[in-house]
Amino acid sequence: MKKQLDDIMQFHETFGCYIQRSPGAVIPQEIKDVRQRILQEEVDELDDAAKKEDIVAVADALGDIIYVALGTVISYGLQDKFEAIFAEIHRSNMSKLDENGKPILREDGKILKSKLYTRPELSGIIFDRKG
Repeated sequence: MKKQLDDIMQFHETFGCYIQRSPGAVIPQEIKDVRQRILQEEVDELDDAAKKEDIVAVADALGDIIYVALGTVISYGLQDKFEAIFAEIHRSNMSKLDENGKPILREDGKILKSKLYTRPELSGIIFDRKG
């Protein structure tokens, strides 16, 4: 993921997009708004591509969603922490399995949390401390 973040950092630097160099939730409102709007546009494009069963358009939309999402990582200054953040979220998601190592599924297919689930511990990663 570091290569992808480095590529998107290059894009941000080249095109003058907003960059925050360290983690922080305070960014200009117009940056929050534009990032949310662009991300929603890409999700809508994915929906359209899926309805048309157009795999090329699906691939394009998915790539754009990830590109915009990783750009948003940079906007919040999380680029140097994001691999660890992602790994911790993956660890947490895997804890959703039940005591038999099986997923618990809702009727619509959504994966539910088991009693073994543990939340991701992100503050220690973001602020370089435990817990």
